[in-house]
Amino acid sequence: MKKKIALVSVIDDDRFFQFSTRKIIEATDLVENLIEFPDGEIAIQYFLKHKDEEHMLPDLVFLDLNMPYMDGWQFLEEFTANSFKKELITIYISTSSDNKYDRDKFETYPKLKGYLIKPISKLQFKEVLENELSL
Repeated sequence: MKKKIALVSVIDDDRFFQFSTRKIIEATDLVENLIEFPDGEIAIQYFLKHKDEEHMLPDLVFLDLNMPYMDGWQFLEEFTANSFKKELITIYISTSSDNKYDRDKFETYPKLKGYLIKPISKLQFKEVLENELSL
């Protein structure tokens, strides 16, 4: 049986990005389940609610920076201030922002795995998923 990532999460307020990402990820056949959140606030509430339920937490997160209510940076502040039963939750920034401020701030979070600039290609998503499976 082919090895797959158990749970991937997309945190992004752009419905088109969520839809296209879901289709791309499903087409790779490298992921069992996908959970989507329209902003950081709803996502962090879910993460905290399930902080002791390892199977409910994603293995891999694609996180947008610019969202209403709670942006990606605010999500990361809450995320890093808490501990979760699942120790390894890999986070990739997936954003349209290529500005120096965001790039520099990204460097201050050693747990962040990558910085992907939208639009993100099918090949880039596949490479990220394959890299996570090879760890």
